[in-house]
Amino acid sequence: MELIVNSARNILSSNEIPVCAAIANGNEIISVSNNKVEGLNSAVMHAEYVVVTESLKALKAKYLNESSVYITMEPCAFCAACLERVRIKNIFFGAYSVKTGAIYHGCKVFEHSIHKPNIIGGIMEKECSDILRLFFQKGV
Repeated sequence: MELIVNSARNILSSNEIPVCAAIANGNEIISVSNNKVEGLNSAVMHAEYVVVTESLKALKAKYLNESSVYITMEPCAFCAACLERVRIKNIFFGAYSVKTGAIYHGCKVFEHSIHKPNIIGGIMEKECSDILRLFFQKGV
């Protein structure tokens, strides 16, 4: 989590919402990324989608059922569905998101799914929330 929290801090000066994610398989980090929506001018380039795509390619796999994802913010419906589709084993995230989150808030994707990953939220929650708060206070 510290790796992605530091990555989020590093992009605070950009115009990307500072959400970062990493996928690990055991103790090996497969992919780390931040949101690239603005940089690539694509609404789907959320950090979770980017790391899932990169990890599937790196592992030459269809599923990530032995992998864990670490995210600085509770995934939105798009990202939660993406993680559900690849059968991610574990989801660890920092800040909860009442507005856009879709695990404990909103549509609660995994309550309606056959696939049930292990989910732990609130890891380094204060640090993750503070980064997001600083970003939105800039008025970008």
